[in-house]
Amino acid sequence: MRRAFVSMVAAIGLSFAGAASAAEPITSPDDSVIVANIDDATYDAGFQCPEGLGDPDAREEDLARFMAWAKLRHPDWNFRKRLDVRYGLLRRHACAVTLANITASAQPAFAP
Repeated sequence: MRRAFVSMVAAIGLSFAGAASAAEPITSPDDSVIVANIDDATYDAGFQCPEGLGDPDAREEDLARFMAWAKLRHPDWNFRKRLDVRYGLLRRHACAVTLANITASAQPAFAP
């Protein structure tokens, strides 16, 4: 996933000090500089459904990356707005498995 992220950044032509190649992962503090410069359309184009990511750690990392991007790129968005945008991305990219999991988890665990 990090390789895809680095490739996406390279594709949009961002340059920053100490640029990492696709073979080596990028590390902080450069991550925040890169993430803050990704516009909405580019983020949308590079979005992957969580079910397409290999393991739970990759899905968790992807969600954290989204939240960091939204917070840096749109500081005026509150938490609810970030969740709404994430949900919109899931719907737009037809992430059926993740949407089904969200629907199932929205139901009360214990029926009255």
